[in-house]
Amino acid sequence: MRWILLLIMSAALAVFMLSGCSRKVSIRSGTIVFLGDSITAGYGLEPEQAYPALIKIEGMTMLNLGVSGSKTADGLRRLQAYFDGGGTPRLVVIALGANDILQGVAPSEVEANLKSAVLECRSHGVPVMLCGIRIPLNIGGEEIFKNVADACRVPLLPDLMQGEETQEELLQADGMHPNVAGQKLIAEKMQAALLKSFSFDAREQ
Repeated sequence: MRWILLLIMSAALAVFMLSGCSRKVSIRSGTIVFLGDSITAGYGLEPEQAYPALIKIEGMTMLNLGVSGSKTADGLRRLQAYFDGGGTPRLVVIALGANDILQGVAPSEVEANLKSAVLECRSHGVPVMLCGIRIPLNIGGEEIFKNVADACRVPLLPDLMQGEETQEELLQADGMHPNVAGQKLIAEKMQAALLKSFSFDAREQ
């Protein structure tokens, strides 16, 4: 009987688990900040075509802090400056690390920067969702994001591009950055992940 009870409890817990997050965190109306690189910034597109601008959650305003070429160290400084300047987000989405991996930054340094960004948000009482990315050509690095999500117990969207890296119709001519259709797909996946991980109540102030 004991093992049956443990099995039932484990199954129930799994329903609520998402990369170390055991329950939905309630988010009050306000701003969701997207801290990222060129994918978040909407490289080659108009600002309103980047995925943060396409996400629609009642009561929430999306603020794009994506900067092309940004690495985790740059993003951490940008996040700190945002808070020092009086920023008061309700939630921060961190989508950084691709440039670090491509430029050969040590995984330990990337993990340390991402953990520091999560801790910076927590010091202000702000919850976080972390986004990973799969780099083509078997360069690797995906385990970095899982390690950080597990260590910091934050929800993880494992792959920001969701396999778009190999779909030419979703990429710009450079073969790297999402086009309009690709950004729309990221927005759909991101919105679904946010709604799965957090509880948004437009009535809360």
